[in-house]
Amino acid sequence: MPVVLIGNKRSPEMEKSLSDAPEGTEVRYLPEGGKQVDHLAGVEVIYGRVREEEFQTATDLKWVHQPFAGVEGHMFPAFKQSDVILTNCAGLFGQQISEHAFALLFSLTRRILDQHDFMKRKHWEILPCFEMAGGTMGIVGLGGIGRAIAQRAKAFEMEVLAVDPEPIEKPDYVDRLEKPDWLGEMMSRSNVVVSCSPSTPETHRLISADALGRMQKGSYIINISRGKVVDEEALIEALRSGKLAGAGLDVTYEEPCPKENPLWDFPNVILTSHSAGQSQRYRQRAIQLFIDNLRRFVKGEPLANVVDKEKGY
Repeated sequence: MPVVLIGNKRSPEMEKSLSDAPEGTEVRYLPEGGKQVDHLAGVEVIYGRVREEEFQTATDLKWVHQPFAGVEGHMFPAFKQSDVILTNCAGLFGQQISEHAFALLFSLTRRILDQHDFMKRKHWEILPCFEMAGGTMGIVGLGGIGRAIAQRAKAFEMEVLAVDPEPIEKPDYVDRLEKPDWLGEMMSRSNVVVSCSPSTPETHRLISADALGRMQKGSYIINISRGKVVDEEALIEALRSGKLAGAGLDVTYEEPCPKENPLWDFPNVILTSHSAGQSQRYRQRAIQLFIDNLRRFVKGEPLANVVDKEKGY
């Protein structure tokens, strides 16, 4: 039976759930304040992340489960070239991240922050707002999160366009789905563009100065994926010039966002601290996925949510 190291923060909820681990599984928890590199001997499974400097010590490692969706931290050469399986929690974030994306968008289009400022000053003023119904949303990346956002956009009576590199079938709630080479055209047709793309070498600054330049004056951009997907300098210039009406950003190119970054000071930008994936239900869903996969691992069955290490997602 495998030896499992829980590298993420220990919790009573996790301990209770892991009581359902296959019989004979040895579950170890990283001691409080301990260094993971000192506890990898004999470990076959890690729930958490294995860093490049630790990997050479993990000689018995067979499988790593990343309890989030993004896996760019594992994409160092030795790990990519190894036979160690990597799984993640893709598919568990659509609900909460799509809600966060629309919270950012509607806070901008309905001028909620301005109205909140008025409320604190006991000031009454009617502000012009932008109606999204009848508008067009462009989605960069139609995975689980992109699909959840597309469904909600269609419910808000928007036209939905999307680009994705994978050969996926177009859902009924998406009006047009194309490959990434259609990105510029999609952005030119959209009132709001939402980035749902993972961070890979191919998506680095995919939303480029050229792509941003194609957006309609007065449009919006929402990024709830990874900051490195967007050319941040070009985004700042598009905001400064008035090309964009606003941006809702849960992620930035560098995190935490440096205090000197101009994005902090734009009145039409909302920054949240990479918190779109937060949910009172997420932890239990993530642990359950891991337990189900652990049962498959013990039986020698294929695991769910296996990451293609060449593609990076």
